[in-house]
Amino acid sequence: MISVFNKFILGAFFIITFCACGNFLEEVSQDEFEPETTDAYSELLNGAGYAFAELDGLTWYMDDDIDGVSSYSYTDVYNACRDIFTWQYYMYQSLKDANVTDATYENYYEKIMVCNVIIDDIEMSVGTESQINMVLGEALTLRAYYYLQLVNIFATPYNDSRSTPDQRLGVSLVTKSEIRDEGIARSSVADVYKQITADIERAVSLLDQNKTNNGVYRINYVSAHLIASRIYLYMEEWDKVIEHATQALAGAPDLVYLPTYAYTNVNYPTNSTNPVVSSSFPETIFVFGSMPGRMGFMGTPVCLSTDLVSSFSEPNDSRNGMYFKATASGYIYPYQEYKHGVAERGYVWRTAELYLNRAEAYMEKYKAGAAECGQLAVNDLNKLRENRFTNYSNYTLSTADDLENLCKLERRRELFMEGHRWFDLRRYGMPRIEHTWVSENGQRTTYVLQEKDPGYTLPISQDVLDRNSKLVQNELATDRIGTN
Repeated sequence: MISVFNKFILGAFFIITFCACGNFLEEVSQDEFEPETTDAYSELLNGAGYAFAELDGLTWYMDDDIDGVSSYSYTDVYNACRDIFTWQYYMYQSLKDANVTDATYENYYEKIMVCNVIIDDIEMSVGTESQINMVLGEALTLRAYYYLQLVNIFATPYNDSRSTPDQRLGVSLVTKSEIRDEGIARSSVADVYKQITADIERAVSLLDQNKTNNGVYRINYVSAHLIASRIYLYMEEWDKVIEHATQALAGAPDLVYLPTYAYTNVNYPTNSTNPVVSSSFPETIFVFGSMPGRMGFMGTPVCLSTDLVSSFSEPNDSRNGMYFKATASGYIYPYQEYKHGVAERGYVWRTAELYLNRAEAYMEKYKAGAAECGQLAVNDLNKLRENRFTNYSNYTLSTADDLENLCKLERRRELFMEGHRWFDLRRYGMPRIEHTWVSENGQRTTYVLQEKDPGYTLPISQDVLDRNSKLVQNELATDRIGTN
């Protein structure tokens, strides 16, 4: 190990180069200085710790909310993305052959390393206690989130019934800003989640001390409690989900009444400045990152799936028309997605998720015998649904199975194309799903991801493995052969 890296570029720009646990940070400017003030650390976190560009360029293509469609554009890049869409273990090589580099793994660790620097050193900076606690809480929340993403992309689900999380490989835990010459082996799934929960609990304790609203582009106490509720949802710790969702809802309880919500461009909603996934949508708590630059629906050979669209079968659901719309007969794309506008194509954390997280936790407690939790789950679902339907009549509690189905259905309908579905499918037991690829000549080929398929855990790229000999590759699925 060598000394802690404590010189940063906080002038014109700061650049980080990550090399998979070796040569984490590369200085690229002669004009550098060691930060001394809390404000300097805050600027560093804002400029290099938060995500403004693409992080995950893979899982968008893999769930059952999209399917193949005939396209007017078949570029080398789109054809390479077919191997992500069909869950092929050699997807990285296909992208490389099309001159596309996927750096999902590296992207998250790059951000984690910046968070580590803040977490290690900020308490020695010149600033008030409240300033230090705020920036430290932000960095801890971001690190918890980045590890949550990594372990859910490159490791098996926490609740995988085939073994306990302490018996399965997670991802490498890097929690110090020291630069290591040697690689770091993968920790267990259990140990990764132990670090995640330690970070997020420390974060909320700091951020709750000064409940500052610092805008939707920075983490605050509400967004920290939100991601805490998601973390514990994945871990099936229902009481903790309820605790953190309730804390977040105390700060951001309001939902948009969608039937009367108007986009700024009614005729072309994707050109609006206030779509659902945007900083201007009233439910937005935190906004960051961007969708893959090669991802989109108009012009690409993928589209919202019929399976997703058919889930909006209840009458008077305003999401049908506001979140997506069926196109005119004969149009090449059967559905157009409206949640993302052309101006902002990133990720948001928003209030609707909090009601869904808490409803699911109450539902699971109801299934386990806590009779009073059934109506509490119903209350949260009705709160969401009454803001999505016109002339809404409240859902009434019936069986536990019916309540569970509604929780899952509403989660899918509300959060599609927001980075949730792939991870939800994993924790639902990794069900069988199909994708159909439509080739340039119109041939339709169907590929299957089987129940509990190894493809539910993404391989680590060979480039990353070559740079860290201590990493162990995930189980690889066999080559998927489609059927016509």
